[in-house]
Amino acid sequence: MDARYEPFCFADPVFYDTPERWQRTVADFAAAAGPVPAGWRREDRDLWAVYQPEGVRLPLQGWKIHVSATPANAERVLEKVCGYCFERGVAFKFLRGPAALLMQNSKYAPRGASGKLLTLYPLDEVALERTLTELDAIVGGEPGPYVLSDLRWNEGPLYTRFGAFAEFYHVGADGSRELALRRPDGTMESDRRGPVFALPDWVKLPVCLEPQLAARDAQRFDLPYQIERVLHFSNGGGIYLGRPNDPQVAGGGKVVLKEGRPHSGLDQGGVDAITRLRHEHAILDRLRGLDCVPEVVEYATAWEHHFLVETFVEGETLNAAFVRDFPLVHPSQGAEKLADYARWAVRIADNVERALDSVHQRGIVFGDLHPNNVMVRPDGGVVFLDFELASPADDYTPPRLGAGGFAAPRTLRGFEVDRYALASLRIWLFMPLVAMMHLDRQKAGQLMDAIRAVFPLPENYFDERYFNSATFETVSSRAADSTARAGANDRRDESDESVVRPAHPAMLLDPAGSHDWPALRASLSAGIAAAATPDRTDRLFPGDIEQFSHGGHGHSLAYGAAGVLYALHTAGVQIDPEQADWLIEASWRDPLKPGALIGTHGAAYALDVIGRQNEALQLLDRLADAKLTSAGIEDGLLDLAEGLAGIGLVDLHFARSTGESGWRDSALRAADRLAEQLAVRGPRQAERMGEAREGLAHGASGAALLAVRLYEETGDTGLLDLAETALRRDLDACRNMADGTVQVADGDRVLPYLEIGSTGIGVVLRDYLAYRPDSPLTAIEPGIARACDVDFVIQPGLFNGRAGLITYLARLRDADVDLGDLDAAAVLDRQIRRLMWHAVSYKGHLAFPGDQLLRLSMDLASGSAGVLLALNAALGTGTGLPFSTSYRAGTGVGARAHSGAHTDSRPSGREMARD
Repeated sequence: MDARYEPFCFADPVFYDTPERWQRTVADFAAAAGPVPAGWRREDRDLWAVYQPEGVRLPLQGWKIHVSATPANAERVLEKVCGYCFERGVAFKFLRGPAALLMQNSKYAPRGASGKLLTLYPLDEVALERTLTELDAIVGGEPGPYVLSDLRWNEGPLYTRFGAFAEFYHVGADGSRELALRRPDGTMESDRRGPVFALPDWVKLPVCLEPQLAARDAQRFDLPYQIERVLHFSNGGGIYLGRPNDPQVAGGGKVVLKEGRPHSGLDQGGVDAITRLRHEHAILDRLRGLDCVPEVVEYATAWEHHFLVETFVEGETLNAAFVRDFPLVHPSQGAEKLADYARWAVRIADNVERALDSVHQRGIVFGDLHPNNVMVRPDGGVVFLDFELASPADDYTPPRLGAGGFAAPRTLRGFEVDRYALASLRIWLFMPLVAMMHLDRQKAGQLMDAIRAVFPLPENYFDERYFNSATFETVSSRAADSTARAGANDRRDESDESVVRPAHPAMLLDPAGSHDWPALRASLSAGIAAAATPDRTDRLFPGDIEQFSHGGHGHSLAYGAAGVLYALHTAGVQIDPEQADWLIEASWRDPLKPGALIGTHGAAYALDVIGRQNEALQLLDRLADAKLTSAGIEDGLLDLAEGLAGIGLVDLHFARSTGESGWRDSALRAADRLAEQLAVRGPRQAERMGEAREGLAHGASGAALLAVRLYEETGDTGLLDLAETALRRDLDACRNMADGTVQVADGDRVLPYLEIGSTGIGVVLRDYLAYRPDSPLTAIEPGIARACDVDFVIQPGLFNGRAGLITYLARLRDADVDLGDLDAAAVLDRQIRRLMWHAVSYKGHLAFPGDQLLRLSMDLASGSAGVLLALNAALGTGTGLPFSTSYRAGTGVGARAHSGAHTDSRPSGREMARD
């Protein structure tokens, strides 16, 4: 699971929501309720209460001080530090409550940002030294987690680092927008908050910090082991592979060292990593001698950290074995391969059950059974890892952490917790969608039916002993009473007869392939409408966590109201005028951002599409006043999501919508600037850093899409040359796989998706090849299409899931592309039917989980609106992605040499509205 999503699951069991909203439901620190002293002002930002003296202007960047604390001493430390800051006039902020502190210092919180209770902003280096010295006399020595990104002052809990005081951004090396620092020459660089203290090369360390840096450099982890590599990091510590210096220890073979950092990696009860590590040591002592648990070598300490040393287990995690061997993620898997996999998976499930029984016989509840905690030996035997959540059955303590889909309901206790996880594992081995089962009581039964339909299984694989009412509530969709059950979150009004609903809306996705598009559209749109929250100002429809990032994307096309209303309108659904008004108000209320997918340009585009052109043009005027146009946007932002490509496409849309040529000139200017930037940057592969970004949203494919649309408008063949250059840039990151697919390489994995992945490139490639069918790039298209010829896709959404593949396949089908032995229409139909695997009931309507499958989403990028858009492309009018409509203006219309320059002659929205 992406650890970023965990904090957004606390506030609501059905939808992702802000940690700040969750904090409102629990107690604040006493300091957060105190009066604001005279001469001070307070502002609440997310989880933080921010205090600043009136009349004091902070620098943009400098040395900031962080104060850490534990749940036990946080109130005391907070009271003392707040009192000091008020007395000394030091601007500061603090986490508003214990729940926020717990979340910020949890096991999977970001290591570089964890541990901070307060942040102080001294005005200069003199104030820095005075504040550190004086505060050390007040709270020095108080326990607290080590702030890994900082330099510790004496024994803590004070830490310091050079960083930005105000949030401002620049375009990083990989083309994404990042928090920034300003160098002395005025250029910008990323303000990185890593898990190790690092000083920008242009910043001199203050003299007062030199002893602290020397003390840090003198720290030694004197362990009698040679560390060979890191296996895993969490906020509680690392897991390392090593060898003993003494060949007599563990036979001189490999060992695994599990690290615990003091006061860090808290669980929901506030227990830290070291406490859990000691507990795990005690549990392993009780299990000593079992071949399904690692053997303890020793428990050691080094500096302030603790280490549990275990013998190394040869093999691989069950998750790794699954990823390598699961047949449904590859095309053309025949019956023999499915049967081979089924035999292996059944054998693994039986081995896990036997191993679990042996642990239970020692009186221990494992408490954390999931695929990453099961090692598969070369001989097929299994070994359990990570017993920090285990508990004696006769003194049972419910686990306070757990993996999505495997953590048992709170009503289960003792061995029933493990039996629940084992039942989930039996489903996961064939259909790894268990994370979504809590969203719908019928989902487990539906998944089991889907598994039986695909894999040959023993009759007793889903036997009652694994899925009895005490451990697992499940009803088979084939059972006689399946039509009488509603979803777990079904709160529909039974008197509402306006919509005819099937017993479970997933059945609208007919496994036989006879899809009722009007019924699908009605159910999806009703579910979206039922989830609307017009009383909120941060969002109209619940969606992905990205709708809350960087000041909010509540009005955006990808994650906000603009995308949902666009999808509804495109599918032929009547737009609620009050919802359109909400979008208009949010577009004025939210911070202006550039870009088509996550910026304000996309909101203007959607408003125009749904018939609110005057308001759209007024919004574009505001963007022009802020210099967020194709002329004003910084060169580094090239993409469709927030850069030049998206702005150019919005400009071109308004050129056609209003008939004003100035908008076309602005779009052409964007294309010129994109051409210049692509020429300067060269091949994308040469500059790659971090995660892949190639695809429709963040890669050069957005520039290619703009170039093709402009070619359709102008007939300038130089624009097709630009499109090819941009496409080749993204295609350079693709890999030809052994199974015949073409996908974007991203480290050890490959991606076929729309946002980042090969189908996002393929959508634009198809538009380009419509005008250059003899291009050598035609040879790549069948491989991209074959990446869609798979049965299993982990997420249902448009950007990173099955709906995106459906959209691409619909494009290929409509274009009647020759793909050799691949039938795009047949694959498309199968992908639509497979959506049933993800479908759940929300208030009696069809709905879909968002990214990570932990909560439902209604947005365009990850949720029901994106599925609606994809199904409309496949079953409805054929209208799909934004900016996907071909202009086909012919040739010779406004043709020109592409190398020419353009003035920014776009008219204002007011002028066009008057016209």
